[in-house]
Amino acid sequence: MLARLTFFGLVLSGMTVFAACGGSSSDDDDDDPTPTVEATATAVKDLTPQEIVAQMNQSVVHIKATYPEGTGGGSGIVWEDATHILTNAHVVTGAGSIKVIDPKDGRQISAKVVAQSPCDDVALLEVERGNFTPAKIGDSGKLAAGEAVVALGFPGTVTDQSSDKLTVTRGIVSKVSDTVDGYNDLIQTDAAINPGNSGGPLVNARGEVIGINTLSARTKQDQNYAIAINEAKFVADKLKAGKNLNWIGARIEPNYRGLASELGIKLAYTDGLLVTGIDTGSPAQKAGLGYSDLIYTVDDVNVPTVGSFCDVLRSRKAGDKIRIVITRTYRDGSYEDLYSDVVLE
Repeated sequence: MLARLTFFGLVLSGMTVFAACGGSSSDDDDDDPTPTVEATATAVKDLTPQEIVAQMNQSVVHIKATYPEGTGGGSGIVWEDATHILTNAHVVTGAGSIKVIDPKDGRQISAKVVAQSPCDDVALLEVERGNFTPAKIGDSGKLAAGEAVVALGFPGTVTDQSSDKLTVTRGIVSKVSDTVDGYNDLIQTDAAINPGNSGGPLVNARGEVIGINTLSARTKQDQNYAIAINEAKFVADKLKAGKNLNWIGARIEPNYRGLASELGIKLAYTDGLLVTGIDTGSPAQKAGLGYSDLIYTVDDVNVPTVGSFCDVLRSRKAGDKIRIVITRTYRDGSYEDLYSDVVLE
């Protein structure tokens, strides 16, 4: 699963000193004292991780989702008017039921998807008002490598796979404006990200959200990624209208080694893009695309990565039909090659 990070931005105000001197060169004049004006700007105090957690306690929510293949979820950020939640598209794609946990009293509040953009991995949810406080949003355009950050969210633990306790990890910004598998404007951090952190905030030292936790490199240590909040805001503003972007209603992941066994499914091959969720009533479902299908080409274009798949979608418009070639593996281990004609909406 993708995971979102959080980080701090450190700001220090310097000391400004202004001195004005005056006097007379005449021996007959009395010496005037030299006036000195000194102004000192107070340094902005960075928040501790404990203070950030206290400030964000009612601005980060646990999202629980029910899918045909089981239960899961992630984290979300309380957005603007406190009735909207910003999270990852991969957290909610394929979910039949979505609940947001009230951070104050533990009440489960039903949420609906306003719209989503899977190729940006951003989704906007709407909930009835709970004990929520809109998160303080920062400017990811001012970030620099080396700044301290914290990641907040609700990852499962060894003893509790669906913990409602807000968890914090800390680190630094390793790189800004990175691109990974077609996702652009990512923040790389070494703050630990685990399944369940997806959609949670990456926060700077002033308690401002500067990213949304989204990716964790499975084969490399301490390489985790967040969507820059400036990019996420740009996408969220479009989603407010209720129109999905580059959406067919399928959650798609690279079929890295071990994913099939994690999901408890059999696959004929180890390459391709794996469908791990389908939205009810979506173009993908209408076209017969199914859970655990392996995707190889779209309109005769090889799509070895999610980014290449999204490149094809971005080049099409509503009403266009795309042909997706898949391999479907059955429970007995047999398989067949098929195609699915998806009409974009």
